[in-house]
Amino acid sequence: MQVWIDQDCCTGAGLCVDHCPDLFVVLDDGIGYVHDGGLVFTDAGQAAVHVPRRYEQAAIDAVERCPGECIYIEPDGAPPAAVADADIVDAEIVEP
Repeated sequence: MQVWIDQDCCTGAGLCVDHCPDLFVVLDDGIGYVHDGGLVFTDAGQAAVHVPRRYEQAAIDAVERCPGECIYIEPDGAPPAAVADADIVDAEIVEP
């Protein structure tokens, strides 16, 4: 699974960090971000981080308890958030 945060909705409460500091961080701007080790993803086009299996339940807990409802989980292989939110006029869903 992948996780990302919509910074436009983030309240900066930090509950995500409380639940899983290995995936989430609140920076000096007071907004939550996902991180992978020392790399913090602040670019909306590259906002999703793979969630290791050992952190999956903690990521789900963070999603459920986020007061801004701004943390999203997607299955692995899903298009990046920026692509998923793009307007698509004519598309066909093809199941693998």
